[in-house]
Amino acid sequence: MVSTSFVFTLASFIPHLHLILKTLCIRMSDCVPYLRKKVFNRMKLIVGLLLMGCWLVSLPTHGQSVVEPIVQFRNDSIPAMAFSVTGSGRHFNRFYPVDVDNSKLHIGDTLQVKVTPIQSNRNLIISIRNCYGNCTIDEKATSGSKTTAYSVLSANIDTLKDFTLNVPITPTVAFTDNTGRKLSLDNAGLKFIFVYISNPNMAPAQYDLKISIARKAERNNEYPLPAKIKRPTMTTARYHAVLIGINDYNDARIKLNRPRSDIARLDSVLRQQYDFASIIRLPNATKQMVKDTLTALSYRLLSDDNLLIFFAGHSVSTDENNGFWALKDTRQEDLDSYLSNAALVSILNEMRTQHLLLVVDACYGSTIVTYQMMTNAKLQTWEEKYTQKSRKAMSCSSLEEVPDNSVFLDYFIKRLATNSEEYLSSEELFDSMKNEVHNKTQIRQKPTYGHIKGLTPGAGDFLFKRKRRLTSQSE
Repeated sequence: MVSTSFVFTLASFIPHLHLILKTLCIRMSDCVPYLRKKVFNRMKLIVGLLLMGCWLVSLPTHGQSVVEPIVQFRNDSIPAMAFSVTGSGRHFNRFYPVDVDNSKLHIGDTLQVKVTPIQSNRNLIISIRNCYGNCTIDEKATSGSKTTAYSVLSANIDTLKDFTLNVPITPTVAFTDNTGRKLSLDNAGLKFIFVYISNPNMAPAQYDLKISIARKAERNNEYPLPAKIKRPTMTTARYHAVLIGINDYNDARIKLNRPRSDIARLDSVLRQQYDFASIIRLPNATKQMVKDTLTALSYRLLSDDNLLIFFAGHSVSTDENNGFWALKDTRQEDLDSYLSNAALVSILNEMRTQHLLLVVDACYGSTIVTYQMMTNAKLQTWEEKYTQKSRKAMSCSSLEEVPDNSVFLDYFIKRLATNSEEYLSSEELFDSMKNEVHNKTQIRQKPTYGHIKGLTPGAGDFLFKRKRRLTSQSE
């Protein structure tokens, strides 16, 4: 409370206040121009600092993201012991598809799946499967989905913070399939993400589900995120070929007659009937010429490019099944003068092409193939084959010597020449000729097809694209 003496003192001071203010104004009037300039400059500085502060506050902090819910279910349920059983039994998984295009997922975003158990139901399992093609959803909720989806992530909700599984959308995703093989898939071809919920409990489970996208915020010092996932397209694809044929060896003990003419025949059918932007022919090339040519292409070719490498010549294998190409300057007993598979793969590993197909028409060609694929294991459209990267190899034989007169190449060229489809995949080409090559050769050659040993395999396939026929003027 204010004291009485203070009030009386203030009251006695009021009559003198007018005189004090008048005197102060007279003194200030002498320096008004100076004050006016000083105050104006200070005000500009203060207003500028305030505006900058507001702008800084409006910026997101590093790593901050905006969360957008896209799917939400309340009090959903799932039967007891509802594990997905592969090959037999009923599938009681609850699954929730996320359309990549419709939800506008970006590279750099994070898919957040939150499963909140109701009452005492715990121990539910979240599984994430990426689908790159054939994403046909079965209408029966109890039977899962008929897709070619790959399982990339799985977790028990009890091990997750806030019952939330975070799935970052990275440029590529690596995982191990059911056979133990390590695969890598390019998320540029991602079409659906399937969220599976499984219940291992002895009683039915109830839960709330919320699927959201945490969109990564941009900062001035970060790379700009694309408006959507950029997919390689078949319309912008470019095709290139390197054809290597060696028969005139410096070492007179190595003798072949057909490789040079073989690559000339292959060059002809590729130029006349297929859409190749460039074809490099290397007849009787040295080891350094081959290495320099492929190294230069590893710098020049990009993700819109596709490369075919064909080799016809002599090759050898060690007891450990390591393969070696013999080039023009190869000396028979000097293994270092050969081009080894290991040296070749180290160059191919730098290739940024969408598809890479290596065709080896030589002895022991399968030493470059990591395993023989089960072709037609799943059906894909041309677009689905193209949108996934591939690193495939095709060999005229397994681990045996082959004659100079190549039956394999005869059927290879014949199949390319008689193809009437707009696209011919390397898998279809191999399937259409493997049995004939085996049956029409005296030594019963065993052509092989698979991934290139030492490179990260992809789920796509090399496509031979036919040239479009020009319509006549009368049409």
